[in-house]
This record gives sequence, structure tokens and C-alpha cells, in this order.
Amino acid sequence: MHSFNLNIQTELIFGKGRHLEIAKVIKRYNKKNVIILYGESFAVRSGLLETVTNLLDESEIEYVLYGGITPNPEVKHVREAKAIAKEYNVDLILAIGGGSVIDVAKSLSVNFYYDGDELDFSKRIIKPKKALPLGVILTHASAGSEMSASCVISDSSSNFKQGFRTDLIRPIFAITNPELTYSVSMYQTAVGIVDTFMHSLERYFNKSDRIELADRFAEGIFITLRDCAEALIVDPYDEVARANLMLASTFSHNDITSLGKKANLTAHTLEHAISALYPKVAHGHGLAVIYPAWLFYYFDELKEKLDRFAKVVFHLHDKDIDTNAKNGILALKDLFIRLGLTTTLSSLGVKHEDIETLADIVTDGGTSTLYHDQKSLTKDDIIKLYESCF
Repeated sequence: MHSFNLNIQTELIFGKGRHLEIAKVIKRYNKKNVIILYGESFAVRSGLLETVTNLLDESEIEYVLYGGITPNPEVKHVREAKAIAKEYNVDLILAIGGGSVIDVAKSLSVNFYYDGDELDFSKRIIKPKKALPLGVILTHASAGSEMSASCVISDSSSNFKQGFRTDLIRPIFAITNPELTYSVSMYQTAVGIVDTFMHSLERYFNKSDRIELADRFAEGIFITLRDCAEALIVDPYDEVARANLMLASTFSHNDITSLGKKANLTAHTLEHAISALYPKVAHGHGLAVIYPAWLFYYFDELKEKLDRFAKVVFHLHDKDIDTNAKNGILALKDLFIRLGLTTTLSSLGVKHEDIETLADIVTDGGTSTLYHDQKSLTKDDIIKLYESCF
């Protein structure tokens, strides 16, 4: 077991109607001048943004707005929001949305005090030293950004999509009201379930000693996600499933499932290349394609843990370990399919001739390998893995 520090500074404010407490929460943190970030449609269409701004007006909290943030968020959003935040000298960032909006807020929080290029942190040229506080009103259970220490930003002009980690960007509070997710489409729900699965699956299958607490945290999340998926396939408006899904999303990516482990999220890196080159590909859908193939690629290294996964999560008990492990992968893939997701790169519009370009994005043109503690992947390995997804 590796030594570790765990600093989850985020106050979780969970439950129906809790977003109506936003002004009180902001005042409790002694903040007076807020930049509100939001996405392309939901916050406005649902009336949520109007509700929040009315509450801030009533409490005489100053605010300025920046909206229109897109999925796979571009660095241009960070730059534009930074200019506004600087002009109005804000003391808090409030993200109303899901992972994309929150990631822009996180990048803004460290870039607010930085005069260099806004991608320097994502490119890991420099480490953040200071951050503007941020809070969240969550509208989509998926990325877990509301309590995580990570952030991913894209630059489509250079096919760049990469993240960075620092506890400085963990939100100081996250308001998570499952009612705000009731109108989320089944497709967006499905890709959110996949992304939530992946945050703990990639930690679960890391090479490590037996770290039962972390693994059992992860298995509890897997079982919860399985049950939520099954319930929402039958009834997309199941309120209990929506509430449990929102909690699972938050706790899957706040580092409790990697206690004592090194988190190597290589499947995420492989998918980031896809959505960098094809920005319209939903991150969770790309992961639904990549991850079953990734598990088969690492099968020899993972089969004992896969056997456990198959037994605990899907109640599969073939006496042959290899067979049971393979059936566990297939059961996971089948769950993705029953959620309505396709599981090939071609179905996402990815062209076979772009495989080498994708591998170049991951390996800096073949000059590096993709590290994983089970085994690292060369450019040739990555090409083979992508090819297995067609």
C-alpha cells in the first residue's frame, strides 16, 4: 500500500431543493462578488439560472454571467471567462452544470492568478500555486468534477485534450439536488453512468497490494451503478435511482477508491485523444467503446481481479477463472449496450485511417509510452488496441 494524503475539502450539500440555499451558502463563505458559469441550454431553459440570480439579487450578492460552455470544453472559454472575472474582480466562481462547466471553472480558478498561457497547467509546464475558490450547483451525474481534484481542457486547433490535478481546484462546496437531473436525456444519463463506472474501474484494476477498503468502496459504487442502470432502463424518471446515481458519481472520483494506490487512468487518456480529434464524441460514449477492449488487452495481468469483479458485481460464478473473467467483461459491455450505447469506434464516426493519428496524440508522435503499472503501452500497442475497437 502506497502512502497517501487525502484532502477532500468540498462541503457536500445534497438533497431536493438544496439549490435554493445558494445565497446563504455563498454568504457563509463570506463571498460577495461571483462569476456564474453555465452551459449551452439547460441552466437557462430550465429556469435554474433565473432562480439562482433572483436569490443572489435578494441577498445583494453581486454577480456577472458567462454562458455557452460546450462539452469537451475549449480553452477559449477559460480565456473569455478569465477576462470577465478579472474585470469585475470576483471572489468566487459558481459553476452551474456538469463536468464541462465545472472543468472550465477549475481551469479559471488557477488561471485567475496566472499571467501565462491558459493551457500551461493542462500541459503540465507549471504547477498551480494559488486558486480562486469555486462552488458548484450540479445538474448532471457523470464526471464527478464536483468533488474531484482534476480538470480536463481541450484546444481543438491543435488536437489537444489533457488534464491536470491539484487539491487547489476541489470546489469549496457542491450543491447536488437529484431533482435537477430528472430531465436529463437517457443518452446523457447512459454516458454519465459509463464515466462514473470508469473513474473507479480504472483505480480498481491498478496493480496494487490487497487494499480491501478501497476495493470495497469501488465495488459498492459498481453495484450501485449496476442497479441504477437497470432501474433507469425500465423507468428513466426513477427518483431513487437518480439520487443514488448522483451520489455514486460524486464519490467515484473523489479519490476514496484509490486509497493507497496509484491512479493510472490510461483508458481516459485513450478516449481523450478520440474526443480531441472528434469533439462531438461524448466522453462517456468513447469510454464505453474503449474500456472493454482495454480490459481484454490487459487480460493476462487482470484475470484474477476480473474474476472477483465478475462474481461480486454480476454474480457470475464459472469455475474456470479465464471464462468467468471474460464473462465479467462481456457483462459490463452488455450493460452499456442495454443502456443504448454502441460499442465500436466506427459507430462514433471515427475513421480507421485516423488510428495512427490517435496513437500519435497519445504518445507525442511515438516519442513516449502510455504508462500503466500493469504494463505501459507503446504506439504500436495503442494502434492494436484502437483497431480492436472497430
